[in-house]
This record gives sequence, structure tokens and C-alpha cells, in this order.
Amino acid sequence: MRTAPLKILRTQCRSVAVVAPSVLLGFAVALMSGGCGESGGSVSADADRTLPTPSDLDEYDVGVRIEILAELERLGKSPSDPAAWARLGDLYLAHDRPALAIESYDASLALAPDLVRPRYLRAWAHHDQGELDAARADIERVIELDPDRTHPKWRAASWLVEAGELEAASRLAEASIVPPDVDLNGVRMLAAIRLDQGRPEDCVKLLEPVVRSQPKDRGSHYVLGRAKQLLGRTEESARHLRLAGDARSTFGDPWLNELSNRRSDLAARLIEVQTRSNEDRHDEAMNLIDSLTTMYGPRREIRYATLVVLANRGDHAGLLEAVPALVADEPAWPLPRFREAQAALAIARTVTPPDAAGVDRAVAAANAGIRLAPGAIEGYELLGEASGTGGRWLDAATAYRRCVELAPFIARHHVQLADALVRSGDPMAGVEVVDAMDRDFGRSVDAALVRARAFVMFGRLEEAKAILEQCRRALPEHPGIPRTDAAIRRGRP
Repeated sequence: MRTAPLKILRTQCRSVAVVAPSVLLGFAVALMSGGCGESGGSVSADADRTLPTPSDLDEYDVGVRIEILAELERLGKSPSDPAAWARLGDLYLAHDRPALAIESYDASLALAPDLVRPRYLRAWAHHDQGELDAARADIERVIELDPDRTHPKWRAASWLVEAGELEAASRLAEASIVPPDVDLNGVRMLAAIRLDQGRPEDCVKLLEPVVRSQPKDRGSHYVLGRAKQLLGRTEESARHLRLAGDARSTFGDPWLNELSNRRSDLAARLIEVQTRSNEDRHDEAMNLIDSLTTMYGPRREIRYATLVVLANRGDHAGLLEAVPALVADEPAWPLPRFREAQAALAIARTVTPPDAAGVDRAVAAANAGIRLAPGAIEGYELLGEASGTGGRWLDAATAYRRCVELAPFIARHHVQLADALVRSGDPMAGVEVVDAMDRDFGRSVDAALVRARAFVMFGRLEEAKAILEQCRRALPEHPGIPRTDAAIRRGRP
């Protein structure tokens, strides 16, 4: 069963509402200026400094525009505060306006030249702009000012790799690895550099402990797979590359991560709706949806957010009442169909045996969504759940097999496939999936319980009991234990 919170579709939108909120009007008179481009306009803060203001501000996402105008108003009241200038720079950089961010950070550093964070973020903005010499000068100064901080070093190392300066990059990456609180990003960076230097053995030594401690780090699996490939360790390499899929290493540092909190476009506000709903603050989430509707109009993403909150709060009947209108208005959009499948299935499961009409509706909605988005893993997972609930385990296995094909690095799908195969009457195929899981992901209670239920079908009850007891000791509260215990008692899954 799926228990993870639902995700609201992320969208990147800079469109504005037809009627701007009244709060903008007073600011607009004082702050808007003519011109074109990213930073063609500015507004006086005092006789010596101006506020960097986008000349195309009226084209911004309305939520972003509100935040920028508010930040500019605050800065206009305290133009000598370097932190206020840095906050404006953060806001611009968070919304992909590096030139405006640089202007803001310039002002902050003119007032306080030894500030480290604004200089680091200015380096990042320069790098975004392709101004590599300026980026390098800034990050070198950051390291001088704050030699104990690790992420500027491995970040600078990555830029040196881009410049082909592998030895200098290696020295900086090594300097970022400081026990006992080792920054794993520094280790990952050094491993990638070692691979580029033709030293795959050193790469393996660095990354094997990382993937043991962070088995879902797909980027590290990819680099480790490439290193083992060069060493001729083909079977191990294939496993790592299979787990990596299409992922490549990414490196997030705390200061860049903080910028995500400054995003205020529709996508970011919808994430806040989801966060509140995930925390069972559903009324607050609905109130925020109302405010977004006022701000942006009845956009489809906002209407979909309503479905997500209804699902999270367990109001499946309310969701089924709301979904037809959105489906009618957006017939080519698969996500509402997936929410319909989820809600119909939840209601069908409230009775024993499950309501056949509800199961059929869930199957139909999942299939409709899949036709619109053939690569949507969520659709196949819902189809598998609905088919299994209806006792159609071969259909469930087919759906889960597609999940595994689309996302081979997600262990849950392998467990679902193995379980469906066992329930379909093919325990040998289920055990083969579990064996492959043990090789690729390491042993787990989930997989072991499927193995135990397969052994029940083989009549190997004592072995099944032994596996169950091992699982009970490892995770006594695992939800699969009662089911497996019952299967052993009755002699069938």
C-alpha cells in the first residue's frame, strides 16, 4: 500500500494574474521604471546608491513580484545595511536573476567587504553568468576569509575541474575532507576527480563507504560503477550503474540550499500547500489555496492542489466529487486521473470484500492516466494496487514489472512485483526477484517476508517460520509480519 504523502506538480511559471492584487499598486508607482532586460531600471535609495530593480518586473510571476517589491521597500528604508542588500541578492538569485543578484551583492560587500556568504553567492552568480575569472576570484577570497568551511573548497574544486586544472582541484577537494565531521560532498568530489585523473582504484576506495552509508545516492553509484568498469569488475559495475539509472552526481551546499526558501513563485507556494497538508494542517493548506486562487486565478495547478489536500486528509468522497470538473477542463492531463484512481481504490477497500465497482473505477482511471502519460510510474503503481485489490494478480505483476523497468533503483517496486508474482501462483518467479534484490540492494525485511510467503507455497513451512522470526527480531512492528504469520498458519499466502 502507498502511504507516502502526495506530491503537487511543480511548475515554473512567471505569468501574472489578469488583475494584480491591490497591494502592488502603491509599490508600483514608486518603484517601476522603464527600459528592457533584466536590470535596466533602478530606484533611488539615497543620493549615492540605487536599488537594482528589474525593468520587466510586470512580467514576473505575481507572487515573486510581491516579494521583490516588499524587499525593495524594506531596503529603501535601510540602504546602509549590508544584510538587507544580501537578502535582496538572495531573492534575485533564487529566482534565476544572477545579474541583479550581483548588483545587490556588490552593494552588500561595498558596505562590509569581509562578509563570506554574500561573496560566495556572488561567486555562484558570476559562474552562472559565465564570468569565470570573477567567480574564481570571489571563491578564493571566501576560502581565505573562512578557511575552516568545507563547501567553498569542494565547490572551487569543481570549477577547477571545468578549467582542466585537475591537480589544483584535487588539492582543494582533499582540503575539504576534515575528520571527524567529514563533508561527504568533498569525498564525492575527490572521487570524481580521481576518476578523471585515471585513478579508478582510489575512486573506489573513496566511494564504497559513501554508498554503504547512503545507498540511495545514485550519483555516487554512477561514478563508482564507472570506476569498477575501468577496473574490469564488470558484474559489480553493472549493479552500480543499474542502481544509478540516469542519475549523475549533484552537489548541494547549505548556502545554495537556503536560497530555495526564498522562492516565492507559484511552484514554491504550492510546495508550501503540500508541506502544510503533509503535516496534517489541512485547513491551513486550504486557506492558502484560497489565497493562491485570488492571486493567480483558478489555474489548473491550484485546482489540482485541492485534490491533493483532500486525498491527504482522507476525504476521498470529496475528491471524487471534485475531480470530474478538472478532468473535463483538462482532458489531456494525467494527474487528476491518478488522484481519481487513488480515491476510488481507497473507498473500495473500506468494505470486505473490496467493492468491485470501485476497483473497476480505479483501474479505469489509472489506465486513462497511463494512456496520457505512458512513462508515469505512479500510474502503473496505482494500476498494480487496484488490480491486486481486485484479485487480478497477473495484471498486478505486469503493472509492477513496468514500474521496475521505469525505475529499477526503487526497491519498493521490486518487492511489489515479487509479492504479486507469489500471489499469482508463481512463487519461483517471486523468489528470483527477491534473490536479485538481495544482490542489488542488500537484504531487507520487506524482501525476506516475500520469500517466507513464497516458501509457504512450496510447503517449506519451517523455513518460512525461521525467516519470519528473523524479521520479527529485526523489525517487530513491520506491517507485513502479521500477514506472513497468518499465511504460515493457514498454509497459503
